[in-house]
Amino acid sequence: MANYCKSSSGEQGLKWARIWFKQFCLFHRRPVDPSKEFTAEEVIAFLRSKRDAGVLAWKRMKVIEGLIVFRESVQHRDPADLLPLRETMRGIVSIERAKSEGYDTIDDVVGKIDPKEPDAIQEFRRSLRRGGMALRTERTYVGKLKNFMADRGLTCLADFERIGAADVEAHLTDLAVDGNVAPSTQNVSFHSLLKFFTLVLKREMGKIEAIRATKKPMTPTVL
Repeated sequence: MANYCKSSSGEQGLKWARIWFKQFCLFHRRPVDPSKEFTAEEVIAFLRSKRDAGVLAWKRMKVIEGLIVFRESVQHRDPADLLPLRETMRGIVSIERAKSEGYDTIDDVVGKIDPKEPDAIQEFRRSLRRGGMALRTERTYVGKLKNFMADRGLTCLADFERIGAADVEAHLTDLAVDGNVAPSTQNVSFHSLLKFFTLVLKREMGKIEAIRATKKPMTPTVL
């Protein structure tokens, strides 16, 4: 049995939060004092310096997300004044992504979603695009979510109210046992569902214990 756990992701997020806070302090030439409060205006100035240095929007998004985590988890303060900055940055990420991937307009990035798709899929696409997810990755993640929905008999977002860790665990195990998939395929399925729980359902997926896929790549046989 293999454990899929999100705790390592949380630890990594806190690690980066501390790194960004240190850079933030160095930029403002202030002591790296975790207890010292900081303002949204100071964050904006830091983000502008990153922009002027050529840092891409998706990475600037990581900066503000890190400072939000720092405000909440280290300083134990309300990050409400930083949340509008994150929303603004999401729009900038989408615009930058539209230009880099050849979309005609920003509507192609977020607005043009197939209304015939299940509402869960539509919302997943919007959430991924707001976060600047690459189109190729979006297609992969959506495909894995569709497989999960078909496996569990789900047709709409409301059906997910009864879905939890046990369902994800069963699906991943089925992939390994009945589907005979490669470990990488099982991993992608896990991470796509984790994204869906986080971005769309907005709740923890929980600890997953599933039989690990062990299929090895096929090698040609010389006759």
